[in-house]
Amino acid sequence: MNMMQDKTLPHRISALIDGVFAIVMTILVLDIRVPHEMGLYKSVTLEQFLTGYFQDIILYMIVFVTLGYLWYVHHNQARYIQHTDRNHLWINIITLMFIALIPFSSSLVNKFPEDWLAELLMASNMFIVGLLNYASWAYATKERRLVDEDVPESYIRAESKRLLVFPAIAIIAMAAAFFYPLFAVYVLLIAPILVFFSRLARNNHKGTAR
Repeated sequence: MNMMQDKTLPHRISALIDGVFAIVMTILVLDIRVPHEMGLYKSVTLEQFLTGYFQDIILYMIVFVTLGYLWYVHHNQARYIQHTDRNHLWINIITLMFIALIPFSSSLVNKFPEDWLAELLMASNMFIVGLLNYASWAYATKERRLVDEDVPESYIRAESKRLLVFPAIAIIAMAAAFFYPLFAVYVLLIAPILVFFSRLARNNHKGTAR
C-alpha cells in the first residue's frame, strides 16, 4: 500500500512519538542515582544529602518540562497532518533519534555542570530537534502537501513562526554556554513559559469576549 494512501500511518507515527517521549522522559530520572553505600548516610543529615542532589533535580525538571513542550509541538502538528509520505516519515524518525539523545546530552550537563562544552552540546541537541520540528511542519504544509485544504493559510504561517521560536531560544542557550555555563540550561525554559502565558492570555481573552 502506498504511504500516501495509508490513512492510519499518521496515527501510527503519533503513537511511536508518544512512546519515545514516554521512554525518554522516564530515562531522565535514572540519572539521579542514590548511592548504595550505607556508610555515607551516617556522616550527613537528610537536608545535607538532598542539598547535594539539588542541581540534579533542577536539571531533571528543566529538561522534563522542555521535553513536555516538544511533545506538545508534535501533538499540535498531528492534529492537522492527515497524510504522510516517505520524506515526512524520515524527518520524524530523525527527529526522534535526536530526542532519544537528550538524556545523554543532559547527563553530560549533570556530570560537568560548569563545562561550557556540555551545555553547548545539550543546547545544540535541542536546536536540532527544534529545527526538525519546523522542517516537518514546513514540508507537510508546503502546497498543502499533507494537510487538509481547509487549514487556514494564516494559521500555517503563524505556526511556522512559532516553531522557529524554540530553535532561536536554543541558539541563545548555546551562546550563554560560552559565558554563563551554569545558567545556559535555564534559557530553555523560555519556550514552555511562553506557551503557558500565551495560552493563559488567550483563555482570558475568550473569557472577556463572553
